Amino acid sequence: MQEIQKMLRTIEKGFQGSQKRLDNVEATNAEMKDALRDYGKHVRALSRAQMDGYIEPDHPGVFWPTEEQAKEFNELILKALGRREKTLDETGIGGGSVLVGGDLKDWLIQKLGIYGRFRANAMVFPIGQNSGQLPKVSADLTVYCPGEGGAITQSDMGFQQVTITARKWACLAAVTNELIEDSLVGIGQIVGMSATRSMAKQEDLVGFVGDGTSTYFGMTGIAGALRAVDAIIGNIAGLKVASGNAYSEITLADFDGVVALLPEEAENSAKWYMSKTFYYTVVWPLARTAGVANIFEILSDRKSKYFMGFEVVFTSAMPTAEANSQICAILGYLQLGAYLGERRELTIEESKDVYFASDLLGVRATERLGITVHGVGDTSEAGPIVGLITAAS
Repeated sequence: MQEIQKMLRTIEKGFQGSQKRLDNVEATNAEMKDALRDYGKHVRALSRAQMDGYIEPDHPGVFWPTEEQAKEFNELILKALGRREKTLDETGIGGGSVLVGGDLKDWLIQKLGIYGRFRANAMVFPIGQNSGQLPKVSADLTVYCPGEGGAITQSDMGFQQVTITARKWACLAAVTNELIEDSLVGIGQIVGMSATRSMAKQEDLVGFVGDGTSTYFGMTGIAGALRAVDAIIGNIAGLKVASGNAYSEITLADFDGVVALLPEEAENSAKWYMSKTFYYTVVWPLARTAGVANIFEILSDRKSKYFMGFEVVFTSAMPTAEANSQICAILGYLQLGAYLGERRELTIEESKDVYFASDLLGVRATERLGITVHGVGDTSEAGPIVGLITAAS
C-alpha cells in the first residue's frame, strides 16, 4: 500500500509539472478530468486487490501488477489528450523524462541496493573525503591465565590500513523535448530505473571480478584480489583448484574443498556468489547425479537457493562460460572482507544547455564511490572470502 501511495504522489507531481502544457490544451480538460477519475478507480481497485492478497504487501515497487493494466492506463491518458502513442524517440536517440525527484529518487536509491548483489552484501559506509585509509583488525588480543594475585600480561591488537579511493561514476542520456512534451507519466521512472540498474551492474562487475584495469575504473574486486595473492594459483590459500579446467570436470568434492577453506568466523553468514548459468550448468546436475536422497541435503526447494548449507546469490557479473584458471564460484562473508565506500549517493539531474542546439534535454546520473577487497587471505591462510578456480589446463 505504501508503494502505491508513493507512486501516486510521484505521478501527481508529474501532472503538476505538466500544468503549463495542459493550459494550452484547455479544450481537453473535461476529458482529462474524466480520465483522472477513472485513474482513481484503478488505484482504488489496486488497493482492494492488495488487501485481498492479489498484490503482495512487500511487492518490490512495481506500480501496476500486470502489463495489461499499465497499457490500459496509458491508452486512457492518450485518448483524453487526443494524441496517438509515440515511439520513445523520433530521432533514434534514447529518451527519458525529468520526473526524477522526491519520493521517486528515494525509491530508486533503495532499488540500487536490491539490484546490486555486491552492494547488498559488502560493508557499505559513507566516506568523508576522496581517498583515505580504514582500519582492519589483523590480530586479536591474547588471553592469559595469571595465577592468583599475578599480573596480567598486556597484549595488543593488530591493525592494518585498507586504502579506499572514491571515483565518480556517471552515465548520460539525451532526451527529445518532443518526448517530454508528449509524455505525462512513467518516463522518469524508466530513465531512473535504467540508470539504477546500470550503476548496480557496474558495481557488481567491479566488486566481484574487477582486476584493477581501466575497465573496472582501476579498482580490484574479489576475483582480482584473490588472483593477486600469487602468480601460481595452487599457492593461494583461499582458492580451491578444481579437478579440471572444464565445467564438466568439476566435482562435489571440489565444492567440499571450498567450504573447508572458509574460516570459522565467516561460517554463519557466508554465501555463495555465482552466475545463474553456472548454478544450473554445474551445481544442479551434480546434485541430481548424487541421487534424490542427497538433493535435499545439497539444494533447497525454497525460493532462495541453498548449496551445502549456504545461500546462493546469483550475479551476472560472475562467469557463464568456462575458461582456464577462472574463479567461477565465490564463498564468503563479504562484510568481513569487502568495502564499498560512498562519497556521494546516486544523483540524477537534468540540463537544457548541453544539447541546446539539438533541442534535447540531458539527463545525467552520477555517484562517487570506491570499492576495495581485503579479506582474501594470503599464501598460508585463507580469509573470509574464498573461491573455486578451474585448473590452469
